[in-house]
Amino acid sequence: MILDRRTFLGAATAAGLAAAGAPLRTALSAHESFNSGKPVSRVAVIGAGIVGASIAYNLSKRGCEVVLIDKKGPAAQASGNSFAWINASWFDMPPSYYALRVHSLNEYHRLAQEVDFPIHWGGSLEWYHTDAEEKEITDGILRTQQLGAPMWMLSEERVAEIEPNLVLGGERKAAYSSRDGAIDSALTTRALVDKVTAHGGSAVYPARVTGIRQQRGKVIVKTDVAPFEVDLAVVAAGAGANEIASMLDLGTDLVKPATPGVIVTTRPMERLINTVCYTTDTHFLQLPDGRLVLGEKAGPPATEQHDAYLADRPNTYPSDELAMQHAARVSAMASRYMPEIADAKVESVSVGWRPLPMDGLPVVGHVPDMPGIYLASMHSGVTLAPIVGHLAAMEILDNARVDLLSDFRVERFLK
Repeated sequence: MILDRRTFLGAATAAGLAAAGAPLRTALSAHESFNSGKPVSRVAVIGAGIVGASIAYNLSKRGCEVVLIDKKGPAAQASGNSFAWINASWFDMPPSYYALRVHSLNEYHRLAQEVDFPIHWGGSLEWYHTDAEEKEITDGILRTQQLGAPMWMLSEERVAEIEPNLVLGGERKAAYSSRDGAIDSALTTRALVDKVTAHGGSAVYPARVTGIRQQRGKVIVKTDVAPFEVDLAVVAAGAGANEIASMLDLGTDLVKPATPGVIVTTRPMERLINTVCYTTDTHFLQLPDGRLVLGEKAGPPATEQHDAYLADRPNTYPSDELAMQHAARVSAMASRYMPEIADAKVESVSVGWRPLPMDGLPVVGHVPDMPGIYLASMHSGVTLAPIVGHLAAMEILDNARVDLLSDFRVERFLK
């Protein structure tokens, strides 16, 4: 049976709660497996998205000299064009991945105070249009409850208590996750980068990495601006991770080809939405400053025209007219469920390119036989950035191997 809000906490399994709330445990590894015991004092982080910025911040606050390198600039790619839903409510996630996401949600509360950026903690609602889809989501709720997740199915009447402006349409139920949140991921990324530079680090952009090699116990990161000699390089390049993996002769791709998603951001409005709303054809949320963020589920049409335009992974439309046409379409879909959205004034329209690891799970940690290379590829980077930044700094600076990351090593892809 599906647990409701009142009975959830008493019925959640002890094992699930232990996985979600257990302290972070580390096991020191043999030095030669990673950085041969040599102290790491200077690190290059390749990629100034939210994951790279979080790792750079956690390294810099511990006194490490950090060079943050990006081919465009902070949050210029996925992190600046993201729906930015912070969650641990993926229905089919393995227990270890669930635990990682829960730790990251907890870490967000601390990090937001430390770095000073806003988060809206309103939970999330997810619903679909057919009986088969509703049964699938109901079954998924049961699985996540068994992991310890505070999720339950709500009737349309209960949904109206949380979201009085929301129109589900028909006698539908919705999955409610109480602890989810939303951020402005571009603002958050820039706040982290500002902390890195305040700690004495540097942000180098635009700078394209053209080569990377290990030499006499150091790592040389070549860019079209200058070479950088460091003790270790972190690859947090998002959708561009495969390019760096190729330079390293890693023997495997790290991510699948990036997929585009339209993101429409409106001007600030009075508080209209309490939760992150996600359904068959659209998703929408409201940031702490009142701006709405709208996205769509469907991808672009499979035409030669679209393929040619999308080949270079653009973040903007070729014309303002075309951008506004897409914005009108996305807004119309969302306003079916919340009519007031139709009155919102569009501030920006962008295309976000979502990196996705080869098996959907994060790739985090040192590369075997490459003691100077540390990988960090994942989706969703917005959700996972705080915990990955914290644990990566621990592994790099303390020469440690964190148990929580054991299932996410690159070794699973290597022959």
